[in-house]
Amino acid sequence: MRLYELFVKESYYNDLIVAVQDLLVRVMNKGLTEISTDRFKSLLAKQGYVTTTDELIAAVNDTGFATSVDREKIVPKGELPDDMMNAEPAVDVGNMAGNQAMKDIKADL
Repeated sequence: MRLYELFVKESYYNDLIVAVQDLLVRVMNKGLTEISTDRFKSLLAKQGYVTTTDELIAAVNDTGFATSVDREKIVPKGELPDDMMNAEPAVDVGNMAGNQAMKDIKADL
């Protein structure tokens, strides 16, 4: 397999994970306790993500947003994980930029 093909597949899978997370959040927000796997697949397909059932199950498992998933139904978690609720960046970008600027200034002196 060429590096390009590997990159494209990895990029597609990452995009699929984001789409699955988004759709699971919408399902949770509507208060649904479960959704059929076929219905979930069709909703993803409308967004441009045509997947096999096995790919979908793997993606849902990787999100951590569901308590169970199988070929019949997906049961979303009742609440979002804490790290999703407190969506503050893990890295202080402004602080990093300031530190890098000071390093660059000191290097020029």
